[in-house]
Amino acid sequence: MALVPIIQPIAIKAVTTKKERRIRMEYNPHSVSRRTRIAFPIIVTMIAGLVAPMSVALVGFLMFGNLLRECAVLDTLSKAAQDILANLITLLLGITISFSMRADSFVCKETFLIMGIGLIAFVFDTIGGVLFAKFMNLFLKKKVNPMIGGAGISAFPMSARVIQKMALNEDPENIILMHAIGVNVSGQIASVVAGGMILGLISSMI
Repeated sequence: MALVPIIQPIAIKAVTTKKERRIRMEYNPHSVSRRTRIAFPIIVTMIAGLVAPMSVALVGFLMFGNLLRECAVLDTLSKAAQDILANLITLLLGITISFSMRADSFVCKETFLIMGIGLIAFVFDTIGGVLFAKFMNLFLKKKVNPMIGGAGISAFPMSARVIQKMALNEDPENIILMHAIGVNVSGQIASVVAGGMILGLISSMI
């Protein structure tokens, strides 16, 4: 995932033209009711549970964080989850993982194989998303910037920032961050659900 800022620009430029990368997209912000913002995480969790039950743990906690923030009655818990708790968990995970990353068990061909597979997956995911956006443009009157298709991966929000930086490099006044973030969130949720479906398939085969 740390290689995304290096991989994505190369992959996107390989399948797009300068004119396509300079496409501007309209952004019309509008208010969303609190009821909708509260219903969204609940509905997403229910749908994910029906499609891929094994993904509920991860999707559920992700959506629970959104619910804490949007319900507006648990401000203390919401702030703690976003700051103190998030930092504490990150620290504990880092310490726990570091103890298991001994050179004799980590520096091996399997590790490099996993990293290589992940690298290939990010490249193909990026190119696939961009090509799908270009395919959509064949039928749309208002064209979308095909670069946002590359943000449909699990690297959130890193991928969206990379896409925005690329857009600014091509046109300093082209702001597509919000569009890229929307695609990035969708890609994150879809990745978790897809992973849950694969785990469920493997579990049923075993």
